[in-house]
Amino acid sequence: MIQFKSFNGLTSLVLGGGLIATNFMSLNLLARKDSGIPDIAKLSSTPYSSIQIRSETGADGAEEWSFASRQHDPKTMLSYTDSEKPTFNGGIKRTHTHKESVAQFITYPQGSDGKLTEDQIACIEKMAQGKSNGMMIADATSVQVTPAIASVPIVGPVLAGIFFGQARKQVGSLASEAAGQWNDC
Repeated sequence: MIQFKSFNGLTSLVLGGGLIATNFMSLNLLARKDSGIPDIAKLSSTPYSSIQIRSETGADGAEEWSFASRQHDPKTMLSYTDSEKPTFNGGIKRTHTHKESVAQFITYPQGSDGKLTEDQIACIEKMAQGKSNGMMIADATSVQVTPAIASVPIVGPVLAGIFFGQARKQVGSLASEAAGQWNDC
């Protein structure tokens, strides 16, 4: 049998156990597919995904919630614009614009007949080469700085990993842009 020397030890054990139990309960609710809570794996993950949450009051006065999520399906991007501009005669000109286009993550250059030209292919290769060279330079530089960041107590290893990854990504994209400008792409 467990004996506690003070009431504080028992209180700490009960509160800690309750905290752990509520965390497991929350994770269990989120992981269930048939529950009313939306699946966290289906939340927006692309620039063209959207979530709509609406609240309406029903006929009986109860609050009704609806949840709609578009996960890049259909692969179209909708854009609505409403603008109002004053006119010279004192009126207001209202413009409603509705655009629907195919959503693309990356816009690739198109050559003749939908195929890339030799110059465009060479530019893509040079930019990719610049990106990889930039990442190697970032690696060489980050290796010198990372041990100093990692020596910070508690959060140091996490900060070092974030610094290393972000330095690689940023220097790689900067080098890719520089290579593209250097080669007149």
